[in-house]
Amino acid sequence: MQKAPLLVLGIAGLTIGAMALVRERQEVAPPSLAAEQVESATAGDAPPDASPPPTSTTSDTARPATAPPAAMPDLPTVEVKPRAVHTVPTDEPPIPKVTLFDRNGKEIATRQAALPTYVPPAPPPAIVPISGVAQAAGGTTLAVAGKNVRLFGVRVADPRDHCGLGPGDARNCSDVARDALAQRLRRYPNVSCQMPPGQRGDQAAICVDLSGTDLGGFLVAEGFALADISQSYEYFGSEGVARYYRRGLWRNR
Repeated sequence: MQKAPLLVLGIAGLTIGAMALVRERQEVAPPSLAAEQVESATAGDAPPDASPPPTSTTSDTARPATAPPAAMPDLPTVEVKPRAVHTVPTDEPPIPKVTLFDRNGKEIATRQAALPTYVPPAPPPAIVPISGVAQAAGGTTLAVAGKNVRLFGVRVADPRDHCGLGPGDARNCSDVARDALAQRLRRYPNVSCQMPPGQRGDQAAICVDLSGTDLGGFLVAEGFALADISQSYEYFGSEGVARYYRRGLWRNR
């Protein structure tokens, strides 16, 4: 009979202690956790595998706010004034008048001044090529169709130069050049000569035979004549070749 009151007192003490422990945990836990515990304690029919909805790890309040784009400033407006238009007259100006006075200031006569008349320059004369059978007329001269034609860009060697072709040959360079031309023209007698424009005075011509050989360049390359740089530098290279191989007059220089 004494064990029953003691058992009741023990059960009551355990119940009071459990209720105090639950109340202490509710005061220490955060409100959200306490609410979840209360909700889980009161909802006895909830399924055991039900889980709370997922929550975002990043708070919406922690996201930086995007600033709106700044408005573009208005561009300055520049006023452009219209340009003046000048009309070019198409009519001829009136002829000016000239009034003559005597020494006392009395008007004698009035005349109209004549306007200058533009005279276009005369066109240069057409250069007609000369062609036909040629003969040697000198060291640097040909006779083509009855006309003497001087070779362009070449000149006769100096009198002190000698162009003899061997021992005992005392001919000067002018005679050697004439004989070389005569010998070549016997093989190719027909030539075509063209006069370069822009010459003054006695005009010279570039003459080419039927083999396509420039006769002026032929004389300079063989050392029988010199390049005339006052007219052209066309044969200056040929003169250098003759000097290098010591042809003609360059054997004695």
